[in-house]
Amino acid sequence: MVDTEIDLRGLDLPEPRGSRRGPERREAICDAVFELLGEVGYDRMTMDAVATRARASKATIYRTWPDKPGLVAEALVSRFGPTPDAPDTGSLRGDLMALMSRACEFINSPDGEVITGVLTAAARNPALGRTVHECTYESKHCINETIIRNAAARGEISPDADPELLHEVMYALILTRKLTSDEPFDEEYSKHVVDDVVIPLLRSRCRDEGAAAGGNRRG
Repeated sequence: MVDTEIDLRGLDLPEPRGSRRGPERREAICDAVFELLGEVGYDRMTMDAVATRARASKATIYRTWPDKPGLVAEALVSRFGPTPDAPDTGSLRGDLMALMSRACEFINSPDGEVITGVLTAAARNPALGRTVHECTYESKHCINETIIRNAAARGEISPDADPELLHEVMYALILTRKLTSDEPFDEEYSKHVVDDVVIPLLRSRCRDEGAAAGGNRRG
């Protein structure tokens, strides 16, 4: 039997009848990416399947996005939009609880399920890993910096407190819980993470610096 499969990536085929144009078409493609990520996961999702789901030509998909990680990157940006403002409740604990509330609400949503799957796949795919890092860390890091800066200005923590700790610890705990248990992401869990882990960690540098200063004075 003759293999008749044709590589359509280099062909400029017309859009299917009834297809969308311009921004509306890109939005439909990004929506199709998220639908398929939720249904079959990153590894089994194909760019051809996205084209079919979005009613776009395969040539359009391959011409606009050179690879699957790039397509997923735009879908993430399209889905979640611009970076939200950092919470500003007037206290470090209040800001952290608000941040945890956002994170828990998201991880419990269908979109949270999709991101969990993408993060798992990213561990095996360096290109996807870079994409996820840009979309979930670099673009959101300003929130952590703002929370730390405001808390330092109020004298709640040292000005040298590291925003990296906030991101690394808080989201690592959330992802680990999501992947390894079916325990709820409720207010009690948020209080545990904020009161027992994050705040003591952020304040530990203040204690370390005070102890070092005291030692220097005694010396």
